[in-house]
Amino acid sequence: MTFADLGICPEILEAIEVLGFEEPSPIQQRAIPPALEGKDVLGLSHTGSGKTLAFTIPALEKIDPEVSRLQVLCLAPTRELAVQISREVDKLALFLDGVGSIPIYGGTSFGPQLAALRRGIPFVAGTPGRVLDLMEQGALKSDHISMLILDEADEMLDMGFADEIDRIVSKLPQKRQTLFFSATMSPAIRSLLSRISSSPVEISIERPVLTVPTCEQIVYEVLFSSRIEVLSRLIEMGKMKRGLVFANTKRVVDDIVDGLLSRGYSVDRLHGDMPQTLRERVMDSYRRGNLKVLVATDIAARGLDIDDVDVVVNFELPREPEDYIHRIGRTARAGRKGKAVSFIGRRDFSLLGRIERFIGTRMQREKVMTAEYVTQAQRETLVDEIIEQAQHADNSIPDELRDIELPESQLARAMFEMLARNNSRELQTIPEDRPSKQTLYSVQCESNRGYSTDTTTLFINAGKMLHIRPKDIAGLLYNEGGIPRGSVGDIRIFLKHSLVDVSQEVAPILLKRLATCSLCGYEVNLREDRAGQEDTPRARLLERRSCTRPATGKCPPRSYSRPRRTEYDSTGKVLYSKFSDRRKRS
Repeated sequence: MTFADLGICPEILEAIEVLGFEEPSPIQQRAIPPALEGKDVLGLSHTGSGKTLAFTIPALEKIDPEVSRLQVLCLAPTRELAVQISREVDKLALFLDGVGSIPIYGGTSFGPQLAALRRGIPFVAGTPGRVLDLMEQGALKSDHISMLILDEADEMLDMGFADEIDRIVSKLPQKRQTLFFSATMSPAIRSLLSRISSSPVEISIERPVLTVPTCEQIVYEVLFSSRIEVLSRLIEMGKMKRGLVFANTKRVVDDIVDGLLSRGYSVDRLHGDMPQTLRERVMDSYRRGNLKVLVATDIAARGLDIDDVDVVVNFELPREPEDYIHRIGRTARAGRKGKAVSFIGRRDFSLLGRIERFIGTRMQREKVMTAEYVTQAQRETLVDEIIEQAQHADNSIPDELRDIELPESQLARAMFEMLARNNSRELQTIPEDRPSKQTLYSVQCESNRGYSTDTTTLFINAGKMLHIRPKDIAGLLYNEGGIPRGSVGDIRIFLKHSLVDVSQEVAPILLKRLATCSLCGYEVNLREDRAGQEDTPRARLLERRSCTRPATGKCPPRSYSRPRRTEYDSTGKVLYSKFSDRRKRS
């Protein structure tokens, strides 16, 4: 089947040909025809399956270039996705006169977005929060919106945008077309769909196998300033015979290479600023084994013919889940075992959640290896090398050692210590070596021996700011929740919230009994956590709003001021403006 078989107009077909798309993906084949007929569509398909074209093509077909008003509204969970959708629309509208799009998201100035809306841009891709703000200000008019698109709806609900979506939908015309796309179908998704659409055409695309079981995937939470040292420790442990390290920018690639070279490792770089001849020379050296580590941007993720990479390191998480697949695809090839290691910071949890949902696998979280652990691993590796060498050597003593009047055990120990010193470097101290300074710490309850791996992660909107301790959370769950001992797993306490792993059998009990409860004198909420919500701006906002006054009557410490409340009349004139419940600063 071709795109022409789907009934698409010639102008869009010409743009598709320019973009290089040859044939539609399964979701495009099944979603575009009913959407072109004006029907509501529910598409269940994983990220990277071609959903963007599946809804942007029908949207462009529906836009009337003669009407200089907003006609299509697309909601997306993140600013990055909103920008990506807007760019795809502009590319597809290359041969459509008077048709364009703009991304709308928070954290930036209102000016350019308001100017575009005044010009009558027909397509808007935005995050729910900013879209709702502009609607309530009267800047985003919904009178002529004939199509509503929800992309990555499951992620929007996970990030807590359900109320915003409902309020946006309530302001839209009743007579409209709705295209609804999600990677999963949960009861919350089904409930939202029932509120905004009726009798949609349901399309489900089976998720392909994206990773191989022989690839072990590990995540380390580590400060960016500590990552070169942690990477060096991976090399020092002797587990990386041939490593491939990925970064997102050329500058970071250069910093990594300079840091590893200063530590004495055989390493080189590969990125787009290098001439082709130099890139080929580096790749040839890497294939021959002259380089232990190659550091590259994503230019090296695709098309590299290297079969024996044993470790792939994501020094930075890629911005797109598809790029993660291409990166780790360099290891565990041809039936071999491999390892994919990813470094993340506190701002990467949302992106990590997107990647995990995309690949359908939860990566293994591990603590950063300490200097003592690395030293012990080095000594064990040295012992293995000595044993392997001894198996191929004869039993005779070298002539140079015959006249030494020392016990063989004392001589062997001295030689071992000398080899251990020569084969290692002095490890630098990093914040992750100090447990009290860790950005994220995890405690395993003593009663967790034999703890089941079938767990559910619960979210509590209280953390270090309220001086919450692991034993406080464990006591709440066991004493107030009434669950059996051994049901609580890892307790991870962040600045303003905490995550707790519990047995799947007791999770419903806790959610029912402790939905709203008291912890250390503060009224808090307990709910099931969603992947990627751990440190998103939306989650931080919800934490601030949901933590109420403690039993002492005093407010928990706050480092923010309350927002200004402003109301406008129908012409945009300010009726009144004031700070709502603004607290005095000390």
